[in-house]
Amino acid sequence: MTRTIYPEPVGKSQAGALEKLQHTFGYNSKGILESHAKNPNGWNLEVHALNGMEYRQLKRALKFGYTTDVKVKRIVITRGEGPNHECHIPYIAKNWEDADEILKRMALTAPEIGYYKTDFEILFTNGDTYRGTYELSYKDRLEASLYGHVTNHCEFYGGICKKLPDHLTDDQYLSLLDENTYRYLLLLDDLIYPSANQIGLDPEIIRAAITKPIKQEEQLYRGSLTSNLTVLKVEGHQDSCIYKVLSNGYSYSSFSNSEAFNKWMDKFGLSLGEQIRNDTYHINGSYRIKMVPDRSLYLHLPQIAILMNGGMVRAYKELTPEVTNIYVVMNYKESFHFDYTKPSGQWYLRKFFWDK
Repeated sequence: MTRTIYPEPVGKSQAGALEKLQHTFGYNSKGILESHAKNPNGWNLEVHALNGMEYRQLKRALKFGYTTDVKVKRIVITRGEGPNHECHIPYIAKNWEDADEILKRMALTAPEIGYYKTDFEILFTNGDTYRGTYELSYKDRLEASLYGHVTNHCEFYGGICKKLPDHLTDDQYLSLLDENTYRYLLLLDDLIYPSANQIGLDPEIIRAAITKPIKQEEQLYRGSLTSNLTVLKVEGHQDSCIYKVLSNGYSYSSFSNSEAFNKWMDKFGLSLGEQIRNDTYHINGSYRIKMVPDRSLYLHLPQIAILMNGGMVRAYKELTPEVTNIYVVMNYKESFHFDYTKPSGQWYLRKFFWDK
């Protein structure tokens, strides 16, 4: 049986960085991968688009080639406000058009004056995600456009807004723009426009926006926010229950008994919320895993230490009203870069936090 090999989807900025890097390294893929494994956020400004790139994605791009034809893989829409029986239920779309249909149905019970907050998460085929909140109103039953909402937001903060709100002058608008302008332009050019088969930006617009180097603190690996959690109780053998956890509608984890499930919630500062349908409950709270270069700023927090791969892995937990932050120190003996937010990184997450 022949295995079909596909090029790895990457953003335009990542593709440009890869071309420069391959030329610099003399097309030595091994050297590039070794450098990335040692410091996945250490690339200089010229190729900084590779900072934070998942190791296996980079390896596949170097081995099988890459494409900038990035598409939407999945969109999860979760209503945060409105009738109780319609809230906190994730709906999944495969493209922009499907997402609009979901929003139009939701809008039938939205207010004519004001709006209901509706969260969404977009996963692209290159592995990147975009999260935001859609302001759902009754008029969206006819004209909902998630692509339009995302595009308008990014164009506004990218400095290329087509029509300013009436209350803003040109000078006031320019004063709102900061060093993040470049990031919004990359979002448009790398992900948003290609996913809708739209023409990208003039490269000169992007180059002109590079006015400041990226701050070191922004280069640190930042895991995705794990939120919109729900749990489904499934009857098992001998009157036991299996607890299946979903995050934004996507299967996240499962627990074979209530003790393991409660231990996991306690580790991450979560609590069981209201019942949203039969045997399905909302989980209150959210958390984020962050990689940090040293532990000096986190010594005052509760510590978790585990011996792994010949080195001591340390993590620190910070509880806030909005989110539980877990800080994992990077200076341990590990030969590759892994991402806790993806299924391949779940084994490490379990070992760190709820198998102990």
